[in-house]
Amino acid sequence: MNGDLVLKSEGIDKWFGGVHALADMQFELRGGEVHALVGENGAGKSTYIKILSGVYQKDSGTNVYHGREIDFRNNLEARKAGIGMVPQIIELAPQLTVAENIYMGVYPTGRGGNVKWKDLFEQAAETAKTFDMEGMIRMKVAELGTGHRQLIEVLKTLIYDTKIIAFDEPTASLSDEETKRLFDLIEKLKAKGISIIYVSHRLDELFRIADRVTVLKDGAFVGTREIRDVSKGEIVSMMVGRDLNLFGTDTRKEKKSKEIVFEVKNLRSRNNVNGIDFTVKKGEIVGCFGMVGSGRTETMMAVFGEGGLDEGEIFLKGNKVDIKSPLHAVTLGIGLVPENRISQGVILISSIKDNITLPFVNKLAKKRAGFIDMQAERKIAREYIAALKVKTPNEDTNVGSLSGGNQQKVSIAKWLATRSEVIIFDEPTHGIDVGAKADIYQLLRELSDEGKGIIMVSSELPEVLNVCDRILVFRDGKIVHEYRDTEGLTEEEVVKYALG
Repeated sequence: MNGDLVLKSEGIDKWFGGVHALADMQFELRGGEVHALVGENGAGKSTYIKILSGVYQKDSGTNVYHGREIDFRNNLEARKAGIGMVPQIIELAPQLTVAENIYMGVYPTGRGGNVKWKDLFEQAAETAKTFDMEGMIRMKVAELGTGHRQLIEVLKTLIYDTKIIAFDEPTASLSDEETKRLFDLIEKLKAKGISIIYVSHRLDELFRIADRVTVLKDGAFVGTREIRDVSKGEIVSMMVGRDLNLFGTDTRKEKKSKEIVFEVKNLRSRNNVNGIDFTVKKGEIVGCFGMVGSGRTETMMAVFGEGGLDEGEIFLKGNKVDIKSPLHAVTLGIGLVPENRISQGVILISSIKDNITLPFVNKLAKKRAGFIDMQAERKIAREYIAALKVKTPNEDTNVGSLSGGNQQKVSIAKWLATRSEVIIFDEPTHGIDVGAKADIYQLLRELSDEGKGIIMVSSELPEVLNVCDRILVFRDGKIVHEYRDTEGLTEEEVVKYALG
């Protein structure tokens, strides 16, 4: 880190309709540093880096980059000026090659505008050497995993004389090994003098790679600290404006029931489900932990009628059920908050109201000869917007205009509103800030108090240990161990079984 100031933002304001996304925001970035940007969902983190990279235009304020004021009209302008962004949601062209994706929009051309393919692949191979990916440039992106796709986004920024790269929740979809490789990459970029803006909800990561951290709250600047001079608790307090007991106090221990509300026996499918047996009692929270590819999500999708169940029995309140589809599961009283909110959890172009009531919209129309009871629909939507503290002007706002964390809250609200007897939460706190996490944990306990059977799939061991009553450890499509009591249980013990 050379200490020279490469970027200074002052008084940045941005409005989206009635939402003040950024309010007099401040930020500074030095040469060759990793500067973390944190805050609750809707704090304005992603909005700020999208303004820097030309995706959005600010309403007021100044961004001074290497001594000159900038105001990019689009992302290509920003990239050519040396400011790149690796977005949270990777949007590449899967049927095109790695080379075509890296140089999208700036292909080398000859007379008549024809693409010079030989030059394209030669340039791409040279660029891809940064990550030892030159052998992949003719492969289609569809053939690559998440980690390599993210590297392609980085390579897209490096075809110019890049000085700043902003990473928006870069580890959200990465395995532990891919995360380690990403951190190694960031160290390489720093060594080249490239400055990194690092947006993440995973505060533990900041202490591994960041030099400084800036906290935003409600779009406004709270403060900047040297990472060596601040604790995780202090960062959380700055983010939420109060001391936070993340996991709260569990008062449900004495209320446990012995009544089984859900049971599966010898569940098998060709999609990595290899003889699964488990039960869920009334008012119980059952945690499912395992490494990527362990079969946790595949099991839950099979239970929900998606994923080709080949063998096994499912019982709901003692009655055997043959779940033919997700819609059938919903009518039986089973809900699923899916892992991928974008492709499975919400419809981005629809309103919050329509998303929340979608699974049971037919019930809202039964008493009105097929016409939806709009008043009842609005009442339900407003109730869950308030309960989950979704940051939005109103229930008619399109989900696509919300922050990632608020989109996740809408996905959760949708299934809570169905009043299902059994609810499966697959990575419920994925992409959600610490304040919202505390709200979700409290919500899970309230649902269990109501007698709901809760299944929580999670990659975050602390929440599994602190929120769940029992823990099922998955590996190779099987449950390899069950912890009937989590008191005194350590992360090391659980990981031992997960890794085999």
